[in-house]
Amino acid sequence: MAEIAVPGEVLGDRYRLERPLDAGGMAIVWRAADTVLDRAVAVKVPKRGWPERHTKRLRQEAKAAAGLNHPNITGVHDYGEHGGVPYVVMELLDGETLAARLSRGPLPWDEAAATCARVADALSAAHASGIVHRDIKPANVFLTSVGVKVLDFGIAFTGPSASGAPVLGTPAYIAPELLDGTPPSPAADVYSLGVVLQESLTGASAADAPTLPPDVPGEVAALCLRCLNPDPEARPTAPEAARVLAEAAGVQLVAPPAPATGVSDARGSAAPPENPTRILDDPLPEDDRLPQGTRPSHDERTQPGDPLPDGVPSPQEARGDSPHGGRGLRGTVGRAAARRPLAVAGAAAGAAAVVAVLLAALSPDSSRDATAPPEASPEPTTAAAPVCAVDYRIDGTWPEGFQATVRITNLGDAEIDGWELGFEFPDGQAVTQLWNGSRSQDGASVTVRAADWNRSIPPSGSAEFGFLGRQDGANGSPSRFTLNGRECRS
Repeated sequence: MAEIAVPGEVLGDRYRLERPLDAGGMAIVWRAADTVLDRAVAVKVPKRGWPERHTKRLRQEAKAAAGLNHPNITGVHDYGEHGGVPYVVMELLDGETLAARLSRGPLPWDEAAATCARVADALSAAHASGIVHRDIKPANVFLTSVGVKVLDFGIAFTGPSASGAPVLGTPAYIAPELLDGTPPSPAADVYSLGVVLQESLTGASAADAPTLPPDVPGEVAALCLRCLNPDPEARPTAPEAARVLAEAAGVQLVAPPAPATGVSDARGSAAPPENPTRILDDPLPEDDRLPQGTRPSHDERTQPGDPLPDGVPSPQEARGDSPHGGRGLRGTVGRAAARRPLAVAGAAAGAAAVVAVLLAALSPDSSRDATAPPEASPEPTTAAAPVCAVDYRIDGTWPEGFQATVRITNLGDAEIDGWELGFEFPDGQAVTQLWNGSRSQDGASVTVRAADWNRSIPPSGSAEFGFLGRQDGANGSPSRFTLNGRECRS
């Protein structure tokens, strides 16, 4: 039976379909060309026989995913209807699904923990916005060269279920309480995450009751069992699962948003903030400008009375009021006061010595041709090796405009926590819109600052941002980049 869409067809006078990439139960994902921005995208189009009621579901998917700004959630660019057929335009991913990877065998435990930590982090963002995914499974987790992406918010739950509504999801990954008619909750997603984690570690689903490999750390095994607990109240929250798995695997997660003002439920999940969206060009929140080493990790922001991390001074110590009587400034003053008589005597002796030297210098017998010792010649310096590399790529051009992607790679041995990239356009170009960061421009000089979620770049890791620009004919690439004031290789 012929499908609704065919290669070469242009949807919405903009998206030209090229070839199918994947097919699910209700839709086909196509590789397509965005003829306006001259870039490759993925377009989800329903299969023939698509029920009319599912049009609303596809629109719901677009709205749910487009409202979530998280690096581990597939970005949605557009939604439209072409001849009565709905379609969703998404970022095109290069890689494979977790299901395809698991078909070749289980993952090493640290890789499985890192992957599921990022899935849990994406779920944390969705749950904070009042969205339950409802279909977390390996086929909806995509592995790319730059990270993990959660796919398919097509059956995402955003409100109360209608009485007698069907249970949606994939049977092997559905939480048991949903089969009893309980409305979907964040805990149901966590159960599905536990099934995915167990399958990633063992290569078998939870239905087969597999035994975890002996090298799996105890905290990872314990978390997996908690996620699979039949009692939803006994499961961890998505933020807790993300934190435990990330710590075990040694990976860094996205910084959590500022706590929202709202009513919390019994599990401690705050109601979605009234205005969760921040304009990309806004300055970073003050919390994201903390010095390196003092920035709280995911789900571990300190509260009054909590012990502070090692190396972080308390407010009393910062003022000098050390509770230990020896670390703060006032403690130092106190010790100095105890030695004051000795210090006064030493000062008097020092003053007498200074007077003697002055008298000797003014004496007629003093030598007038004494020469100062020769200055030490400066040691030769060598140029420091670059700590970063920058890849600047033009993704597409059109009359008076262009799109570019910039990738920063950390070549050093230490993590870069908070970055600011500077460069100059050679041909008078101007940035008109930027994502994954904020920007300022003064003439040809451009400064891009990290977004709150990609401010840290581990050794050999990278951060990426993109932008739209204005150009007038010539569109040369910048030849020099500086990261936090230091030269980068380009």
